[in-house]
Amino acid sequence: MSKGIYEYTNGFEDEEPNEIETMDIDDHIYNNERPIMPRKKDGAGEQHSVYLWRWKRHFPTAAVCLGLLCVLLLAWIIGLLLYQRNQLTSFDTLTKERDQLQTSFNTLTKERDQIQTSYNTPTKVRDQLQTSYNTLTKERDQLQTSNNTLTKERDQLQTSYNTLTKERDQLQTSYNTLTKERDQLQTSYNTLTKERDQLQTNYNTLTKERDQLQTSNNTLTAEKDQLQTSYNTLTKQRDQLQTSYNSLTKERDQLQTSYNTLTKERDQLQTSNNTLTAERDQLQTNYNTLTKQRDQLQTSCNTLTAGRDQIQANNNSLTKERDQLQTSNNTLTEERDQLQKEAECLKQSLVQKVCPDGWKKLGSSCYYVSTETKSWEESRQDCRNRGADLVVIKSEDDQTFVNWLCGVKNYVWIGLTDSVSEGTWKWVDDTPLTRKYWNSKDPNGGGAENCVYFYSWSSDTGEWWDYDCSYKYRWICEK
Repeated sequence: MSKGIYEYTNGFEDEEPNEIETMDIDDHIYNNERPIMPRKKDGAGEQHSVYLWRWKRHFPTAAVCLGLLCVLLLAWIIGLLLYQRNQLTSFDTLTKERDQLQTSFNTLTKERDQIQTSYNTPTKVRDQLQTSYNTLTKERDQLQTSNNTLTKERDQLQTSYNTLTKERDQLQTSYNTLTKERDQLQTSYNTLTKERDQLQTNYNTLTKERDQLQTSNNTLTAEKDQLQTSYNTLTKQRDQLQTSYNSLTKERDQLQTSYNTLTKERDQLQTSNNTLTAERDQLQTNYNTLTKQRDQLQTSCNTLTAGRDQIQANNNSLTKERDQLQTSNNTLTEERDQLQKEAECLKQSLVQKVCPDGWKKLGSSCYYVSTETKSWEESRQDCRNRGADLVVIKSEDDQTFVNWLCGVKNYVWIGLTDSVSEGTWKWVDDTPLTRKYWNSKDPNGGGAENCVYFYSWSSDTGEWWDYDCSYKYRWICEK
């Protein structure tokens, strides 16, 4: 095995040789093996050019070596022939040597053919490697372009990621805040629910006490009527008998006092119609007053009975007094009938009203909250079909109750509109607007915003907003 020392470059004339390496030449040439390709120390991908350059450098050397070998063999053959001639060897020996030389010649011919084959094979490999090199160069350029594009996209994605991270943190903060507000509202809702239950219990208690006092009042009223009948009977007897003028005058004063007392009771009953607690106190006062009247009438009855047995004089004077008393009696009868009518009206207002299923009750009114959405006109028509109308709010208690009916953050139509006259707000029962619960920006005078919806979120009593009547919301009926 022989070794050759040579330099190689990467195939470019403007670059200096990289390194000197020792290669095994003869082994690769004569054994028809693919030579080992040297690599640059910097790892550059110029292997194909180096491979072609190396074979361009190797082939002339191999040809020279083959020529020298042939010359040496011929010289050796010539010397051998001269030697044989000079030595006068036998013909057989020359024949053997000829055969050996022929064999050597054949061997050299085969080796030459092998070298030729080895030369043709690297040429084909060179062309294939050149094609591969060009392909790899294009792929490298495409990969470089893709790398630049991916780098830009990576930077953009990084920026988007940072932005999304900030937005996520902000949303997390907002979520925590809303969670705290929800917990606070839940606590307030639980507190209001307990207070509502307590008020319902107090309301039931007051209702029972009112019914008991109403029963007592009815009993006393019946007793008063019975005593009044006895009084009328005794009055007729008194007209027939002779009673002293002074005693009748006292009775007249007592009847006048009773009339004044009944007038005060009527005013008190009219005033106590709004609240059950005041009604209970007024009924208690009425009960005490009627008890006193019963005692007074009983005393008058005893007095008249004694006067009937004792007095029989002054018939003419008593006749005049009788006429005067008859006039007073007629006046009292009319006032009694009027009080009776007022008492009947009061009884009707105090009768326990029963609401249909699905309706809520407050005082003497029933309320219905819809589950579907309609326009203002459709909502009102639905209430009329139910024998009611859209809810009318005239007090803070009504406002708070409607806010409770709506629930949390809901919108419902109520019975307030200025569709008849722009800017003149009226309830559906044709009563003008007195108590107002507008939000800070409404009513804003919009031409199409002629109806009012109730917003049950901003405060304990809620707020009113004027809006387009064609918009679809839930609604509340009242009857």
